[in-house]
Amino acid sequence: MHLTCGRFHFIMLFWAINSAARVLPSHGRSQRFKSSIAHFSTMKPSLFQPRQVDIPPALVLIPYFPQAALFNDLQKKALRRQNFLHSCLLWFENMAIISGFIGYPHLLTLLQRIAGLDGKEIYFLGSAGALQPRFREPATLQVGEIRPGSHFKRFSRSRALKLKPFGGDAFPVVSGVSVDIIQRETPTWLAEQRALKTGIVEMELFPLRWFLGKPFYALVVLSDQVQQTGIRPFREKDKFNNEFQRAFQAIIREIDHEKSDPDPSLSRRSR
Repeated sequence: MHLTCGRFHFIMLFWAINSAARVLPSHGRSQRFKSSIAHFSTMKPSLFQPRQVDIPPALVLIPYFPQAALFNDLQKKALRRQNFLHSCLLWFENMAIISGFIGYPHLLTLLQRIAGLDGKEIYFLGSAGALQPRFREPATLQVGEIRPGSHFKRFSRSRALKLKPFGGDAFPVVSGVSVDIIQRETPTWLAEQRALKTGIVEMELFPLRWFLGKPFYALVVLSDQVQQTGIRPFREKDKFNNEFQRAFQAIIREIDHEKSDPDPSLSRRSR
């Protein structure tokens, strides 16, 4: 997908309000970003034509690695590495990984660097908040469909957009809702989401799905639970890390299967 001037500035309209998403407590929002909205809404149109790079057929998008050791190991094994826009792009035989982005404006801008994005198989691995009471600890879930919340409703008139299913039943399938940094999770909002049987809340999947114009694979690891009394972070850090590694390895297996099954001549990723 080519990023037109209008599309770019619509994305950048919310850059400032999302840029601090990962550093604020849980899914908290702040009104102090209103001035940033006004700033970007008055910017004059300009051209955005970044130099693109070629990558393997599969692209894995990971906002951050909770364990530095895992990411350091991947960097050592990568065939090539490039840092750009405060993020890291790693090349492997059958896949590439982008990590280190903050919120969807950062992510969508990074994707403009990828040549032939329409033909890539996309995988997403991130964290999310649980909306249903049955989720009481860190767990890996696959998102089967994603709904827009808050300003994301301006991206599409669709109530929900489908995502790709992983094979097998290793990860429960849930529906999700995407919100931005000024979304307020009120008791009324939570009741509405539970009535829709929405399982998780996060901040990137719906705009990413809209931007790509096609389904992709998405796994999320639960980091907290949204309750009527507030946000309750899960304290089981080791379990969160273990679930993250389990989800990452599942994505690697899926990529290996996708690339080796259709065409046996394709070599598997080096271990």
